[in-house]
Amino acid sequence: MSKKELIEAWSQEIQRAGTINVLHTNAVAQRIGLSATEFEAIDVITRNQPITAGQLAVFCGLTTGAITGLIDRLEVAGFIRRVSDSSDRRKVLLEPIEDGARSKKIRALYEPIAIGFEDIAQRYTVDELEFLVESQTRLNTMAQGVIEKLHEIK
Repeated sequence: MSKKELIEAWSQEIQRAGTINVLHTNAVAQRIGLSATEFEAIDVITRNQPITAGQLAVFCGLTTGAITGLIDRLEVAGFIRRVSDSSDRRKVLLEPIEDGARSKKIRALYEPIAIGFEDIAQRYTVDELEFLVESQTRLNTMAQGVIEKLHEIK
């Protein structure tokens, strides 16, 4: 294959991976009684602590009204809690609630993917894995920037 054809093939596989990831997220979220957006919001909260409702709305591309409803549902279901910011009592932060049994169930739902990933990853050298990590990090950073720009355009 030519370089151009390889780049196109790589692009197509990345797009396919995105679709598969969305479908997998939907399936996992459904198993634990959440929508995919709610499930992804928990991940955003967990990875970006401390985070406000407004910041979460920006990450998720939702209105403040929609994010309030989402936060309310996650709080009632025991996935997150609202806490006052110790440096500014007017600011409310979101934090995940750890639940060992729920985490165990979620890990079990991801286990087939994790096992398959480990099997495939073991086939690569350290240098190849370093390249894969670097390229995926660059792709993720680029994609996050594109998403942020898309949210700005309204």
